[in-house]
Amino acid sequence: MRSTTASNPVQPLAIAAIVAVAAVAVASIVMMTVAMWSGWGFGMGMGPGHMRAMHGGGADTSNAPVATAGATASVEIRNFTFTPGNLHVPVGAKVTWTNYDDPPHTATAQDGSWDTGILNKGQSGTITFDKPGDYTYYCKVHPNMVARITVS
Repeated sequence: MRSTTASNPVQPLAIAAIVAVAAVAVASIVMMTVAMWSGWGFGMGMGPGHMRAMHGGGADTSNAPVATAGATASVEIRNFTFTPGNLHVPVGAKVTWTNYDDPPHTATAQDGSWDTGILNKGQSGTITFDKPGDYTYYCKVHPNMVARITVS
């Protein structure tokens, strides 16, 4: 006697589709995890190292050797670091920050007395220091980026 049980041809196709979707999901999660830990960006202007910097990256250079400047000074924002990170200028000096990183940055006094505002890649912001003081500043977007300016 022969079996009269009919096979369902749709069932193997449904199982294969579920397995394929699961494999794509697992591969995507693995790729995104590797990309985040490697510092790769996912578009929207994010470049190398951005994911690392979003998760606490950036350098505190406030105790770096002091760089002395005159009536004008420039600070580069590059690789999530302010350079020079410890700057001495005279009263009345104009200091200009230029962002060379893909992500936006700010230079913002910790006491709130001044702020360059958001600087996108290629943009600059200038602050004139009319009063003597010791100013620790940071990036609002990446708070671990810290530097210092002494005005005297």
